[in-house]
Amino acid sequence: MNARYKYDPDADAIAIGIGAKKPDHSVELTEHIIVDLTSDLKLVGIEILNASEEISKIFNRAVGKSEIKQLLCEIRQEPKNEYLVQFKSPQKNERANLLIPLYKSPIIN
Repeated sequence: MNARYKYDPDADAIAIGIGAKKPDHSVELTEHIIVDLTSDLKLVGIEILNASEEISKIFNRAVGKSEIKQLLCEIRQEPKNEYLVQFKSPQKNERANLLIPLYKSPIIN
């Protein structure tokens, strides 16, 4: 899946865009991870706030802002309506994954 990755070091935030559709809903998965969805639960965007801390958790080690800026990002849809977000660090030749489960919420119509 084609993903557009952008890191803003001043805001310490990552924005990942997927495809060209506009979101119908935003859902807060965690305090710092927000996903943008269409009405038929297609992922169209991900925001990661406090990115230095969140990316460090995903890699299970300290990841600095300069390394976060250079991360590569791939996304693929998995079975059971899940999305796998894979970050790759060119500096360390290392990968880390974030699994995003999606389900139809009774709150979203």
